[in-house]
Amino acid sequence: MNYTWHEEKAEGVHRKHAIEFAKITEIFSDPYAVEFIDEQHSTDEETRYAIIGATRYGVVYLVFTEISEDELHFITARLAENWMVKEYEKNRKRS
Repeated sequence: MNYTWHEEKAEGVHRKHAIEFAKITEIFSDPYAVEFIDEQHSTDEETRYAIIGATRYGVVYLVFTEISEDELHFITARLAENWMVKEYEKNRKRS
């Protein structure tokens, strides 16, 4: 899988949230990750997805789009809010 992002956006995420896009790709390997469509920010032209999962930073919330079958484009990321962590923990307990 190829992961892409705009460098300026990645730098902003790093400055604001202390998360580097290049270091959170393992989120997609987390068997307990919760993935869903970000309906609020999706448009007819672009479907946005969100995933909540474990990374080296802790539980992270990542928004991305699917460019092709083998390319995901990162939009933003931050540490998960409390409700997100609860959803993640619920999913861990189901497994």
